[in-house]
Amino acid sequence: MATTGYVAGADGAVGPAAMPRSCVYAPAGERCVLVFHHQRERKTGPQIPVTVVQCRTHRRAFTLYPLGHVPYGRLAVAPVGLDGRVIFSTESEARGGAAQPAWERTATLGPAFTAMRGETVKVTDPRWWATRAPERLSAGARLLGVDPELPDADAEAIALRLEIPRLVHRQAAGEYATAHGRAQRGRVLVGLLPALGADACLLDRVFAAGARAGVWGTVTRWDAAQGGVRGQVFPGRGAAAG
Repeated sequence: MATTGYVAGADGAVGPAAMPRSCVYAPAGERCVLVFHHQRERKTGPQIPVTVVQCRTHRRAFTLYPLGHVPYGRLAVAPVGLDGRVIFSTESEARGGAAQPAWERTATLGPAFTAMRGETVKVTDPRWWATRAPERLSAGARLLGVDPELPDADAEAIALRLEIPRLVHRQAAGEYATAHGRAQRGRVLVGLLPALGADACLLDRVFAAGARAGVWGTVTRWDAAQGGVRGQVFPGRGAAAG
């Protein structure tokens, strides 16, 4: 997956802040001949046209997604805007507390907030299915590296990428493994979020952790850099490019 910041131009239209130097099918370090192909509306995700780029070198086309968004996603995977800047929650400020990143609006951790605040109805209870869709906590647990099914080496690598102190991370993983019910598991995930901070590198750390956890495949982020364009690769686990 290729991603870059999207910004508004002089005419008000939103488009990529930087164009890649290679496509998602190119070997590392190879430069491609890329041309703008078209823009397409999305039925899901950011409500702006996204850019489709054609690679004449490999005769393939791919979509250049806004920062924080992935294929088929309705919401961003991290609390950032289309330009990659952190978005803060209005709820925390309204309660008089320090501003916190708006994780509740994300596809990855939003379900944890819903589970934490929702009804304590078991998944096997028919009333649950009649009232709301099931929360998907597994993606958030894998992203944060506390899923009990993750090998210890992966969990440690994810904690390193997220820059969460290992002791704090191990304690959260233990609490998640012994939590009873969706609400408790949601509280564990939400409780770990302050350890992520809100610096400008938050999205990069999330990309790196998600790629290592297998939540998504390889991500290449393109930034407008002084003197040209700079690419940063977060290698995934063999997932198809796109």
